[in-house]
Amino acid sequence: MLSAAENELLTRTDQDTLAGQYFRRFWMPALLSEEIPSPDCPPVRVRLMGENLIATRDSSGRIGLMGAYCMHRQMDLFFGRNEENGLRCVYHGWKFDVEGNCVDMPTETEASNYKHRIKLTAYPAREFAGIVWAYMGPKDLPVEFPDFEFNNLPKENVYIRKSMLECNYLQAMEGNLDSSHVGILHRFLATGGLTPTVGGVTDIGEAQTVRDVVPSFEIKDTAGGFMIGAKRARGDGKAYWRITQWLLPVHTMIPSEPGETLLWDAWVPIDDTHTWVYRVQYNPWRPISAKEIFEFNNVGLMPINVENIPGTYLPVRNRSNNYQIDRELQRTYNFTGIKGNNAQDAAAIENQGPTPIADRAKENLGSRDLAIMQARKRLLQALKEFKDGVEPLPALKGDLYKMRPIAVFLDDNGTPFYDGAKEHIFV
Repeated sequence: MLSAAENELLTRTDQDTLAGQYFRRFWMPALLSEEIPSPDCPPVRVRLMGENLIATRDSSGRIGLMGAYCMHRQMDLFFGRNEENGLRCVYHGWKFDVEGNCVDMPTETEASNYKHRIKLTAYPAREFAGIVWAYMGPKDLPVEFPDFEFNNLPKENVYIRKSMLECNYLQAMEGNLDSSHVGILHRFLATGGLTPTVGGVTDIGEAQTVRDVVPSFEIKDTAGGFMIGAKRARGDGKAYWRITQWLLPVHTMIPSEPGETLLWDAWVPIDDTHTWVYRVQYNPWRPISAKEIFEFNNVGLMPINVENIPGTYLPVRNRSNNYQIDRELQRTYNFTGIKGNNAQDAAAIENQGPTPIADRAKENLGSRDLAIMQARKRLLQALKEFKDGVEPLPALKGDLYKMRPIAVFLDDNGTPFYDGAKEHIFV
């Protein structure tokens, strides 16, 4: 368990906190490209690590991520006019470009140079693979963009989703590091634990035959985070390894067998009690098919993607409606009575105690919680070093994110997974 002070340190990410300043050293997902789809489209409100921002795409297609309120009378720029390479406040007409410069001030005389002394907060933004990323840290720090593999893949090889969780980022992210819950929370009663598809039970492949075996875990630290090896012995001298990546500060990568589509999630603090989940499903070897996308979103009672309320990024199954739990379904078919992996995860993650920030001082962790313990340890160590003046290495070396998760059979001869599988892991 953590102390109350350590929990407070890890979970608070506003600008005036240590973790907030640490996170601002990294490029972070801020919104999807589809939210500002074309030049001079309407501006969009963005809340990121407790800051209220406005996102725009100007007449030249450049993206701006700026303070949400006009420097004159603090009018909300969401209502602004996006026109002629600038966002104009509708109250008195002050206009700002994507770098925050005031380029027009119709309430002042032509002789006035006041506009040259006014600058709106503006953060650098970069667009890759359908995600707009922001850098909110010191301008003179030589940070590099995280070189995730999907950033350089063809558009048809990538599928992106976004949804909100009503809880702190840390417990949201820890759900992806908790492999031991899968055989319980996501279990199907009607199929003996196997995942059903539209047509019934899935084809029991080589990997599926051992997925219900309780795994043992190994963890290998890396410069950018760590790898989690979950080993399930098959009994014939082979073991099935699922190797997950955790990368600072908020990224998890979930494995599939070679050739199959991989999964990356980012757990981005909106504020201390809400989290955006960015999900990228990507395939380095081939385009993602329409059939796969349908299955990601619709397969029976077990879609792996969140179903959002149309026109929003808010889940249909959420805390306000108890995730549409069906007690008859729970009694006869699946373990929770809730449809979908992500809704089941949300029910567990968002309800860890009475508040949106879990009280980790009251936990009692077990031997299967090794990855959760390690993530907290790495984050606490990183914050200690940062407080002592050490800038985070992963923020300065984008190629540390050139990692790949993998699920693979290896000889069960005692060799650590990071030796036996390393040629599969690194891109």
